[in-house]
Amino acid sequence: MNSFKDIAYQILKEAGKSLHSKEITKIALSRGWLKTAGKTPEATMNAQLVVDINSKKEKSRFVKTAPSTFGLNESFVATPPVEVKKAEKVWKISKDVSTKQKGDIAEARIAELITLYGDTTLSCYKPISDDEGIDLIVKEKGSLRTMYIQVKSRFGDNPDEIFIATTKASGVVDNYSTAVIFCFFDTEEGDLWDYLWFVPAPDLIKLGNKLDGGKLLGFVAGRQKKESNKWDNYLIDKRDLANQIIAQMKRI
Repeated sequence: MNSFKDIAYQILKEAGKSLHSKEITKIALSRGWLKTAGKTPEATMNAQLVVDINSKKEKSRFVKTAPSTFGLNESFVATPPVEVKKAEKVWKISKDVSTKQKGDIAEARIAELITLYGDTTLSCYKPISDDEGIDLIVKEKGSLRTMYIQVKSRFGDNPDEIFIATTKASGVVDNYSTAVIFCFFDTEEGDLWDYLWFVPAPDLIKLGNKLDGGKLLGFVAGRQKKESNKWDNYLIDKRDLANQIIAQMKRI
């Protein structure tokens, strides 16, 4: 078992009754089944089960019996797994892809994550001009709560690569309505790494390395969670990003 859904299925099968996503996660962690670098695994568990139910409908293994509470779908019929051989080819992105194109790709993936996941529906907008360091504008549907997001991405295929980025200090507003997302695009997998860093602007201003006389803010973090890294508290599962933004909006 290596996925949140497989783990939830096994736990619910053993329990024989519906459980809250927090209880499912607690059991999984106590058994050592769940390996995650994110700081809110219960939110990730809840999001994955909700998306599975909403996308697969009656074909989902799960049913939602109450808010954040799930049971097994009694009408679900498992199909034999199909063995898929992993391609031996090593995939590389085109050498002609520009830095701007890479940035646009990462921003689009972040917008997809924000739109698809979350307990409250969020809408993403891209400003006509990003000269103020704003890549995405995120608004909560049905309210005026809005956040301004800057996305800093790196592309590569080395899991041990250190993530290094800088951002202009003038583009980081000392307000919780602004945040910076640092994400790694895995060129071998063709998608964003499962985890990213979501850093509110005031925290980046406080903790970021001051470079070039304070004109730049530096960010350095490894992809392996270490207690000694000051950015570990900001490392989250990418599917939990929407809920982190929603929580951040409540601080505005």
